[in-house]
Amino acid sequence: MIEIKDFKYNPKLRKMLVNYCIRTYEEDAILDDWHLIQEYNLLKENNELHFLFEEEYLINYLKDGSNSNG
Repeated sequence: MIEIKDFKYNPKLRKMLVNYCIRTYEEDAILDDWHLIQEYNLLKENNELHFLFEEEYLINYLKDGSNSNG
């Protein structure tokens, strides 16, 4: 699996991690790159990277739902 050292070529991944961390840790979320990379590594080690995509799906669902309601 790919090792992430920075987000230079992965801005979408960084945004997904930020969204995931905000929802998971709420006001305790630490959103600097080092902590985001650590969170990515933890998800990867625990075979839980799917949570990033589920979070993105939820955000898109809520965003699209609010647009269709006016």
